[in-house]
Formats: sequence, C-alpha cells, structure tokens
Amino acid sequence: MGVTVAILKKEIAEYNYKVLTGEDDTVAERAIQKAVIWAKAKVTAASGYFDEESEVNRQIVIKRTLYELYSYAENEAVAQDKKEDAMELLRAVYGDAVDSAGYQGGSETRPLPAGHVVSGPRPRSLGDLGRYGDEA
Repeated sequence: MGVTVAILKKEIAEYNYKVLTGEDDTVAERAIQKAVIWAKAKVTAASGYFDEESEVNRQIVIKRTLYELYSYAENEAVAQDKKEDAMELLRAVYGDAVDSAGYQGGSETRPLPAGHVVSGPRPRSLGDLGRYGDEA
C-alpha cells in the first residue's frame, strides 16, 4: 500500500494537519496524488522503476506531499525544506539523473546545441536574401 491519508496523519501533528488541509481530507489526497506523479516522473527520468510499496519511495512521497501541503497553505519556507528533503532522498537512491531537466546548477553536462551556423556569402541587401547560398 502506498501513502494514504491515514499514513500522512501519523507523520505530522494533528494540529498541523488541520491547518494545512483545512480539515479536508480531499486536500491531502490530492497532495498525495501530485507527490506520487512527481516522484514517478523523477524516477523515470533517472531510468528507474518506481515501486510505491518501497519504504524509501514512501518516504519520498511523504516528503513531497508535505511540500505540496505547505505550499498549498502558503508556507513557502517550510515547503522549500520539504522539497529539498524529497530531492535529497531521490538523489541518494536514484542518483543525479533525477535532475535530468538541468535545473540544478552544479551539473557538468553541456546543453545540446539549439542551432547550426552555416558559413557562406552574406547577402548585401534584403533583395539578395532569396539568392543566399547560390554563389557557392
């Protein structure tokens, strides 16, 4: 069994749960769904298999769910902390490939070229643009 509302309630104080969800379990359910989708996407990016039953993956989902809830409650400082916790666990288990989107600044990979420069004669005016490359 993956992460459920009951499991989530055991992870945080009752007061915090009430404040974060407005006492609405559907808010927690949606946060769990979003966290699972995020974790699966990250693991897939690392060419891994995401097993919701694995203890470490459940912890990743719990941390990301807490991020979703704190973000929903507009407590960005705590949300950021939970986000970093989830990423730390992901990297520990699946490696740096979970950051395949390249948004982590310390990456040693180079971006792929976005275009190719062709050398040749330059057009002298806008009227010559149609003839570009004919003089080679």
